[in-house]
Amino acid sequence: MIVDGYNVLGRRLKKGFTETTDLESARAWLLSKSGEYRSYTGNDVIIVYDAHQTTGHGSEEDTMGVRVLYTLPQETADERIERLVYDLRDRYRQLVVATSDAAEQQVAFGGGALRISADEWLRRLTATEKQIEQSVEGQNETVDLQRARLGDQIRQDVMKILEKWRRQ
Repeated sequence: MIVDGYNVLGRRLKKGFTETTDLESARAWLLSKSGEYRSYTGNDVIIVYDAHQTTGHGSEEDTMGVRVLYTLPQETADERIERLVYDLRDRYRQLVVATSDAAEQQVAFGGGALRISADEWLRRLTATEKQIEQSVEGQNETVDLQRARLGDQIRQDVMKILEKWRRQ
């Protein structure tokens, strides 16, 4: 999954999500949710941020299993994403580019990648979050059931001894 970072954050802002008011917090939010997605699905995620108007050098970091790329000076995120598609298309069975930029979607498709809108990526992140919550709830219920079954199978006098040990 290759994500056009600022494009996705821009779509999120247009949808009315304002709990992240500064750019750093918004990027941290996207990284966190993308990391959850990666952990849950096992799919690699690369987030590309446009830094072509800065004077610094492009950078790359790996956080929570997510690669975060800041473009080089004079390089746009679209150019970097296009290069990534061509560089990675033989390494991955399926590449997906998340952007609502129509021109970038065409270039990605031409390079052999599937494309989804920024809105679809946001929906996937939300769906993954819900699946994780349901999974955790299910595990908690299973643990409670296992405890209940174990308690049903142990004699009362043994249960009292175990409880006494637990409290010590």
